[in-house]
Amino acid sequence: MGWKSARGRTVSRLGTIGLGGMFLCTATPPAAGSTIELVFDLTTGEIRARAEVRTSAPGRGMGIKFVQMRPEDRGRLNHFLSQRQRAVAASHPEASRTVSAEPSCKSLSGEPPNQLAFESEIKKLLEVAERGSYYQLLAVTAESPGDQIKKNFYTLAQKFHPDHHMEQHGLAASLKQLMGVLTEAYKTLIDEQKRIAYDRRLVASGSFSMHREKTATQYTVDECARRASECLRAKNFVGSISWLRKCVMAAPDEAKYHAALARSLRTVIAYRNEAIEHFQKAIELNPWNVDAYFQWAELYEEMQLPWRARPLYSKILEISPEHPKARNRLAHLDLKQPG
Repeated sequence: MGWKSARGRTVSRLGTIGLGGMFLCTATPPAAGSTIELVFDLTTGEIRARAEVRTSAPGRGMGIKFVQMRPEDRGRLNHFLSQRQRAVAASHPEASRTVSAEPSCKSLSGEPPNQLAFESEIKKLLEVAERGSYYQLLAVTAESPGDQIKKNFYTLAQKFHPDHHMEQHGLAASLKQLMGVLTEAYKTLIDEQKRIAYDRRLVASGSFSMHREKTATQYTVDECARRASECLRAKNFVGSISWLRKCVMAAPDEAKYHAALARSLRTVIAYRNEAIEHFQKAIELNPWNVDAYFQWAELYEEMQLPWRARPLYSKILEISPEHPKARNRLAHLDLKQPG
C-alpha cells in the first residue's frame, strides 16, 4: 500500500481494509491526527484517497480513516470488498464480514481489526448521510442509470442490514439508522420524479457536485451525447447538463452541442445566464439555427425580459418568414405591450 505523509513517500503492508478506513502495518507511523495520501491497486482498479491517522503505535502500525475519496473510487472499493466477502464466505462460512488482508497484524485496542473496520465503515457512511448527498452515500453519480443505483444499494443492504448482525447488540441502533437512510436514498434516486426533484434541491442549495466517472477525453462525443439523451428522456436535466458539458468540451466548435447544453441549462434557474452564453455561441457557430433563436427568445420571456426576446423572434422571421411560432410570439408580445 503506497502512502505519502509530510515525511515523504513509503509503502506498507496492509492489515485490514473496509469502506471507512484501513490498518497499515508500519514501524514508523505518523502521529495520530496526521493526514496522509494513499494510492493502491485493487482487482477493481486504482484507488486514491486522503485519510486521517486515528491511532498510531510505533513498531506496530496505524489505523486510518478515509476522509476524502472520489465516488467512483469508493464504488471500486465497495465492489472489491463485496467480491472478497463472497469469496471468503464460500470457503470459510464462519469468517468475518470485513476483509482482512493480513490477519496477523493486530489492532491497537486489542479488538479484532475486522470489527473495528466494520464499525468505522458504519460511522463513515452515517457521516456521509448527514453531510453529503444521496449520490455519495450510494457511491453513484448524477449520470448513473437505475440499474447501477439498485446494484449498489443491494450491495450495501446485504452488508449492513441489522438482520445480518443480530448478535452485535451494540451496533443495532447505528445499523438501523444507516439502513433507514440508505433506503431513503435508494427510493429517491430510483424514482424518476423524486430524483428530478432531489437534483433541483441540490442545485438550489449550491451543494450539487458533478461527480464524474471519467474525464471528458475518456468518452467519445457520441457516447456523451447518447448518455445526455438518456437523461433527457428521463427528464434528468442535471444529468444531461453534465454529459452535454463533456460534449462541448470535446467538440467546442459544434453548434448543436452548445444549443443542446443551453436547453438543459435553461431548466435550472441558477444556470440561466450560462444558458444564454451557450445560445450565443450556438448562433455564432450556426447563424441559421432558428430553433436556437426561438428557444433563446423563450428563455428571455421566462426571465421576464420580453424586450430581449422580441429581436430574436424578428431574426427568425428574417430567416424563415413563414415561421408560425415566431409570428405568434411576436403577436402575443404586441398585445402585452402598453399602448
